[in-house]
Amino acid sequence: MKKKILKYYYALTVILSLTIVGCEDFLSEDPKGTITESYALTEDGAEKEVLSLYQINTDLLEHLYMVGEMGSDAIAWGGNTRNYWKATVIYEDAYMVDNADNANLWKWLYVGLTTANTAINSVLNADIRTEGKREQLLAEAHAMRAFYLHELVVQFGPYANFTTSPIKSINEIQVNQPGVVTFYKTIFEDLDIADQSLQMPMELKEQSFGRLNLGVSKALRMKALMSLAWFDDAVIKEVGLTDKSACYRQAAEIASSLITDYGYKLEDDFASVFSADNQENDEIIWSIQYGNTIFDSQNNFLARYWVSQVNRSVNSYTKTIDGLQAHSVYYGREYRTVMPTYYFIKAFNKYDKRREATFITGYCRTPEGGVELPDFSDTLLIRSLDVVPQEVKEQYAQRGIICDDIADLYDLSTGEVKGTNARSCANNMTKWLDTSRLTAKQEYSFKDAVLIRLGEVYLTLAEAYIRIGEKQKAADVITQLRKRTLMAGHEQEQAVTANDMTIEFILDEGIREMGGEIGRWEMLKRALTPTEWVQWLRTHNPDTATEGAQGIGVQEYHVYRPVPLSTVNSYAALGLDFKKTEGYTY
Repeated sequence: MKKKILKYYYALTVILSLTIVGCEDFLSEDPKGTITESYALTEDGAEKEVLSLYQINTDLLEHLYMVGEMGSDAIAWGGNTRNYWKATVIYEDAYMVDNADNANLWKWLYVGLTTANTAINSVLNADIRTEGKREQLLAEAHAMRAFYLHELVVQFGPYANFTTSPIKSINEIQVNQPGVVTFYKTIFEDLDIADQSLQMPMELKEQSFGRLNLGVSKALRMKALMSLAWFDDAVIKEVGLTDKSACYRQAAEIASSLITDYGYKLEDDFASVFSADNQENDEIIWSIQYGNTIFDSQNNFLARYWVSQVNRSVNSYTKTIDGLQAHSVYYGREYRTVMPTYYFIKAFNKYDKRREATFITGYCRTPEGGVELPDFSDTLLIRSLDVVPQEVKEQYAQRGIICDDIADLYDLSTGEVKGTNARSCANNMTKWLDTSRLTAKQEYSFKDAVLIRLGEVYLTLAEAYIRIGEKQKAADVITQLRKRTLMAGHEQEQAVTANDMTIEFILDEGIREMGGEIGRWEMLKRALTPTEWVQWLRTHNPDTATEGAQGIGVQEYHVYRPVPLSTVNSYAALGLDFKKTEGYTY
């Protein structure tokens, strides 16, 4: 059994809650953990503070996904979604500003940041006698701080509050919105410190999979360089690099080294990357570790969000399909929060193995209770990713098989979803499913959450090469990435050349490789100007173009998430003026 990272909460992590929730909530918060200030200055206490950062990430994940990933070209809203999740897909300002998930994304990023600041301070001042331990803990804390700072600057931009000092009382709360340069300078300084003492991945893999290592630090630097290149050269120079090209060249060097020098390798079978039985594979660079016991309160809830109604057909929605269960361990716990866009599905050609590995297209008879495996010899429902001729559907019907196809769900000319029933009968995406859940209706999952993997590094390397004009190198990288996607006899359909290498191609390849994971929204933002970003989203995800009573559709100012209204109000209660995100109506 894997050795999970130890989990602790540090009592002072709630201090930054004041910047997220109302003052009354802050004052009534029940701190978790028992680490006192004097204990934090012991070797054991300082280490527990650093380890508490991993626990914080288990709380951060859902909000990072449900806000930080929603509103991309991969995700449409589902038939049972809640208004605050739907609002982030359709860019409805009122809900986005005053939204529990947006507030919680802000909250947990700042809980992480203030805990990292506190941990750094403790490690620097603690009585640490084990040789090399101080440097190791500092490296972890600085790398984790770089992660939080990068998420804050990508999501909230110049409106994020910056701090690198531990906060011990309400009187120390200050507004500090210095702009993105300060964030990026600190990110790179933190990673410089991390690089000095973090171990190589293979040194840690067996004893503590998921703990920060040098490979993670390099990958975080790669991502920060790519996002920094989105800004004007003046900003880039102020951070300390010469121009956009310098960012891309450095990112390419790091990505190339991650591929060759750190012991990572692509899984031969794409689906196995996400298998609950293969959570420590060599493609994973960094993942959030979750408990393997039902008594662990920190569990991964993302498994439920992509699960549609699998016991109904879009063409006979009021009638359930005998032999299929609404909930099952194998097909998932029906929740209907999100669904794939038409673009997400059609980005694949049928000779790309990733297509069938990403979406479920057939549902087999499931025993009562939904715990046992389906009878794979008895298919009852097909949800085809292609258009199926009517005569073929009738032939299926004669065999007792219902067949929905992509034209039943989407308007093929516009990509729009065809109504509420279609939003409830979508193709399930497999990447978050957890077949190790114990019961059919269990909403939480024990599966680890992959934050960074080698497939992303290949994509980033190709993107960077295109940016610096080395398109043949980009084509070579994509060719290597696609080796595992090839179907025998159809290799040519997956072949690429230098002439294929454009940013638009990389975005298409990105959704094929990483659609529905964490990072699509960020990838789109860094690759496109705000004007291009808006046009791309409106074209590739019609839900983001929703206008009228429900919203105004995506606009250029939406490249930044809004500072939560609760944060603005909490600062106001202290007599402090917190600058709101421009464009939004508060």
